[in-house]
Amino acid sequence: MRGGKGIAVLLALSVLVGAVGCGQQTDIRAPKSEKAQEAVAKARRFDPAVLRADTPEAIDAEFAARLADKRKAAEKLYREEDGKRILKHKFGETELPDALVRIVCIRMEDPMLALDAPMVAAYDFPQYYLHDRLAERGIMRISINDENKTINLEQVQAAKPDLIVMRDSFGKGVYQDLSKIAPVAAFDLRDYERSLLALSMVLQRPQDGEARLRVFYERAKNDRIRIKGAIGESTVALLRITNKEVRLYPYATNDINRFMYELLNLRPPQMVVDIDGNDANNAISLELLPELDTDYLLINAGFGPSSRQNSAVARKRFETMQRDPLWQSVPAVRTGHMMNVDAMIWNAHGIISKELAMDSLADWTEEHAEGRE
Repeated sequence: MRGGKGIAVLLALSVLVGAVGCGQQTDIRAPKSEKAQEAVAKARRFDPAVLRADTPEAIDAEFAARLADKRKAAEKLYREEDGKRILKHKFGETELPDALVRIVCIRMEDPMLALDAPMVAAYDFPQYYLHDRLAERGIMRISINDENKTINLEQVQAAKPDLIVMRDSFGKGVYQDLSKIAPVAAFDLRDYERSLLALSMVLQRPQDGEARLRVFYERAKNDRIRIKGAIGESTVALLRITNKEVRLYPYATNDINRFMYELLNLRPPQMVVDIDGNDANNAISLELLPELDTDYLLINAGFGPSSRQNSAVARKRFETMQRDPLWQSVPAVRTGHMMNVDAMIWNAHGIISKELAMDSLADWTEEHAEGRE
């Protein structure tokens, strides 16, 4: 291609990929409503403009305060009164049985395995990041239809549970159907630390929950020190490629970014901070991506365990994007500071998935940091 014809073709390709790749969006940098600004202020644990220390002593103090906050939050979910054990959750309250012999687990496998808790049946499939651990235990498999989010109730019934532990991302109808089989303890796994502690209380093993969380924080401290030792205060952003659009998540109101910027103390680029609390969805146009001035870029092309059927489409979309000249002008792409993360792990919730994610990030940054390549 030469001259005007070549430029015209490149521009046409950019427009096509932008239209097909990112869907319909409003400006991700649109002004924020007063309600959105209040939500941001509530969600922000730290001021992104203030650098935090990454010495072992500073991290230990930070995580001790974090554990205290999570313990307090978990205690609001679980109580004992009049000889009864009660869990508060999204769908109401559940009176828990004292004897927990046969537990069925539905999308709470990560914290159950983290606590080494017994299960008679659980959600599983061959590509699951927890599949090998579940298979080693010989646990009965519970099937879930990812298209309509229905659970095989016959399999749950056959397991004869005295308690069902489930993630609360399912609808109330699913909760009600399962409650006809056995008491259901539901958890918001997006707050994986609080859920781990609350689950340990339900299992009557609160000391194990705190002990496991302390192990998690020690691992996070070590990985945080490794990452900062490799890239210092360089900025890091994550782009999520789905089957329909490209997303840039805000600083404090997204759980993946809270993991990156709160727990690991990565430094966000200004655009990530600026879009915090925007009233639009998180989709970003291809035309805006060259303005994403970040030193390192993580690419999350795909879905977690609950929507894995769309991952192939997402990966294909990213392959198409990479041929676009607009994509090639993104600063981190030009410098080669781009890491393709495991979507199954990074989109999952639970301390095992977070440990795997931060270990891989620490390994990658040490290998690809400026001056070490």
